[in-house]
Amino acid sequence: MKYRNLLQCLSICVFMALVAAPGWAKYTPKIGVQAEKDGTAYLLINGRAACHVMTPNGTLTPVQRATIAAERLSALVQAGLDVKSLAGKQVGRNVRIMAGETMVMVATRAEARAHGTSALKLAQAWVQNLQKLLLMPPLGVNPSILTIPMGESRSAAIECALSSPIQFEVSDPSLVSVDFKKEPGHMVVSGHTVGDAVVTLRCEEYSVTVNIAVRKYAASAMPVARKAIVTGYAAPGSMILSSARNAACQSVYLEPGARVNTVTMPAASQDLAPGQKLQVPVLVEAVGAGYLPRKIAVPVEVENARLPHSPPAWIMYSNNPEQLKKFQTLFIGRLDSASETTRLLYHHQNMMDSRAGFVIDLVNPTKSPAQVHVIEGVAEPSRDTVIVGYSAGLEFIRNQRSFTGRVYEIPPQTRQVLVSQTLGHEHTASGIMELRLVSGELLLVRVTAEPEDQRVVEDSSEIPVPASGIDPQRIVSSDHVYPKPIQDYEVTYTAGKSWVFLRLGKDALKHATQDMLLYGNYGVTYDIKAKIENPLSEPVTAEIAFEATAGPASGIFIVDGNLVRVRYLTPPTEARIGRVTVPAGKTKIVSISTIPLSGSAYPATLIIRPVGALRAVGGR
Repeated sequence: MKYRNLLQCLSICVFMALVAAPGWAKYTPKIGVQAEKDGTAYLLINGRAACHVMTPNGTLTPVQRATIAAERLSALVQAGLDVKSLAGKQVGRNVRIMAGETMVMVATRAEARAHGTSALKLAQAWVQNLQKLLLMPPLGVNPSILTIPMGESRSAAIECALSSPIQFEVSDPSLVSVDFKKEPGHMVVSGHTVGDAVVTLRCEEYSVTVNIAVRKYAASAMPVARKAIVTGYAAPGSMILSSARNAACQSVYLEPGARVNTVTMPAASQDLAPGQKLQVPVLVEAVGAGYLPRKIAVPVEVENARLPHSPPAWIMYSNNPEQLKKFQTLFIGRLDSASETTRLLYHHQNMMDSRAGFVIDLVNPTKSPAQVHVIEGVAEPSRDTVIVGYSAGLEFIRNQRSFTGRVYEIPPQTRQVLVSQTLGHEHTASGIMELRLVSGELLLVRVTAEPEDQRVVEDSSEIPVPASGIDPQRIVSSDHVYPKPIQDYEVTYTAGKSWVFLRLGKDALKHATQDMLLYGNYGVTYDIKAKIENPLSEPVTAEIAFEATAGPASGIFIVDGNLVRVRYLTPPTEARIGRVTVPAGKTKIVSISTIPLSGSAYPATLIIRPVGALRAVGGR
């Protein structure tokens, strides 16, 4: 309501300025009367009804009353009436409309009853109408500024108190065209190309201008909305929404320099079983300097696809340097059509005084689109180098077990940002991913540390961003790529004999062609088949313990299908991760799977021994 009142005040101010401006001053509003068949009459100003007189007053008929008011008002206007002086004055049961000391007309009690209101309210309404119409310029247009989307039309209302026809002139007919016939009382302006133009309206000696700005929308909808593909035994609702968000942003074409401003979508979504599909409504708003903001509704179909499982054949190890002392490219790897699933482990700590942008992207330098399946475990940056690696490993192992992932579609010569984070001083970025090229020729896997301002501007994860000018033939891949990141072990513990000690991370992977080792085997899966034999004549209970051997360590284990977490240990502390009772003369097999976690000190030790022999249990 306040906004509407403000607009009304502004309109009156504009009208008053126009009336007071040179060229308008000699114009005199046309005041007259229109008699109706029912005996009532209208007081007209410039052909518009200002007051409807419905009842007689004494011997005066409604027509006579309206005529007297018109004559008095005309005389006042000729004498230079200040319209702000019009006001209602209560006299007995009637309210007189006065211009200073001169009465223009009266709102009687009978007249008020005929209008279904009080005499005071009727007088106030008449005063407002008189002021508005008397202030109306001889020629006006509203609005006087039009912003038109290119290829669309907008209209402006024309008010003209003159009897002559209106002429118009367009400063640049290639930008806009004007049609007066499409909407009576309006001019309809169509925008053809981006630019600014002026439409000038003339009638007799009066003229007004309308400033026209033709602009493009910041974005337009693609002809075909993209689909989102996820995987998992029960793809979680959070991944459904994040995939739909990404697909929706890719379903709009952004003009150069425009960006996605907001994405509106449901607050929650149901899980999705393999083979199922789900429609997610998404609203994408795009903005940009020099463009019109645009909201585009994008219904995204999310499908939980049945992709084949493929264990990783390689591990890319991004940890050199571990401590960042300058902005640089930290790792570059390749995924091509011959590549099998590849695991990426990264762990970097910002030791610069400034904040750093940490980015992982997939670059498609080819002329063909590519699809890549990603299973990820990405931690929020933290000062605690052990816990950040633990958090990343926990998310990755959970997603890997359930095959929960996303398929990204990366158009030709673009790059898809997978991770875009801010690293404060001494904060560490840590994560584990598995990447498999589903279709396409080549993708480059890049890990970079860059200025934070650059990351914010250039590395949005919402949509693929241009990556032109990258020549894959001139890019040198990083050395730290190792084969066979899944290691199988078999150990046997026999009751009554020596304990079993398995050093996790001791037997480092070897580089395929160079004299290099993956010390600590960080990111390598240990699949352990533990055979527990009981040759004794009574049942035996054995326990499996995890020991922090080389320094502080975390551990995540899958023991016979159960997830066991060890958040933090310091030497010589141990934590029990499982126990098993074996009947007399029997043997049991226990499956154990784990990954040495970034930030932890490895080698660490897995111990199998009789229950009750735990030396130091604890941790945090």
